[in-house]
Amino acid sequence: MFAVPAGFPYRLTRNLMIAAGVLYCSLILEAVAGYPLDVHASFLSELGALDQSTSLYARAGDLGAGVLVLFAAVLARPAARMHRDVMGLMSSAALFGLSTLADSFFPMDCAPSASAACRIAEKHGHDGVELVIHEVTSTLAGLGTIALGLFAILVLRRIGWAGVWGRAVAVLAAAVALTNAWLGIATGVEVVSGDDLHPPGVLQRVAILLLCVLLAVLLPALKRGFSDDHLARAARNGRDRGGVRVAA
Repeated sequence: MFAVPAGFPYRLTRNLMIAAGVLYCSLILEAVAGYPLDVHASFLSELGALDQSTSLYARAGDLGAGVLVLFAAVLARPAARMHRDVMGLMSSAALFGLSTLADSFFPMDCAPSASAACRIAEKHGHDGVELVIHEVTSTLAGLGTIALGLFAILVLRRIGWAGVWGRAVAVLAAAVALTNAWLGIATGVEVVSGDDLHPPGVLQRVAILLLCVLLAVLLPALKRGFSDDHLARAARNGRDRGGVRVAA
C-alpha cells in the first residue's frame, strides 16, 4: 500500500466529483420542472427526450457530469500505480463518464411514458438510430456504475475501511452496485420478454440518487483511508485492518 502520490490534485479532483454528482442528479431538475413525467413509469433519461421542455437542461447536465468525471479520472492517473483495484476504480469512472457524455449527444426523439405514439413506434422498432445508440450508451453507463461501486468496496476493504465513515461509504457503494444491477436485469428481462413487468421509475431514481451521493463522498473516504496517520498505524501493526501488508 502506498500513500497518495504527491502529484495527485486531490482537492480539485474531489470538487470535480462533487460537481458531477450534482449535475448528474436529474431528480433535482425533475423536481424543479414540477415532475412532468410519471415517476413510476418513466426513466429519468426521458427528461432529455427532444419532445420534452426539459431536454436541453437534462442533456446539459449529462454532458457536464460526463466531462467532469472524465477530467477527474485523468487527474487521478498518478494514483493508478497504487494498486490494480485503484486502476479498476478509475477505469470504471471513465467508462461511466464517457457513456454519460455520449448519452447527451444521442437523446431519444420522444418520451415513451408520455406519448402513446412514441410507445407504439418503440414497440414496432420505428424508434430510430438515436434510441438504439442511447440504449447502448445507457447500458455502458450502468455497467460502469456497477463496476464503480464494486471497485470502491475493494479499495476500501484493502485500506482497512477507513473507519466508520469508510464503512458507511462502502455500504453506499454496495447499494449503488445492487440497485443498478437490479435495474439492468429488470430492464433486460422486460426487453427480452416484450412485457411491461414492473414500472422502473422509482427503482431508477433510487439508483441515480445513491450514485450521485457516492460520487460526492467517495474521494473523502478514500483520502482518509490512504492518510499518513492510517498508514503509520498499519505499519506499526505490520498490516492494515484488511490484512494487507504495508509496502516499505
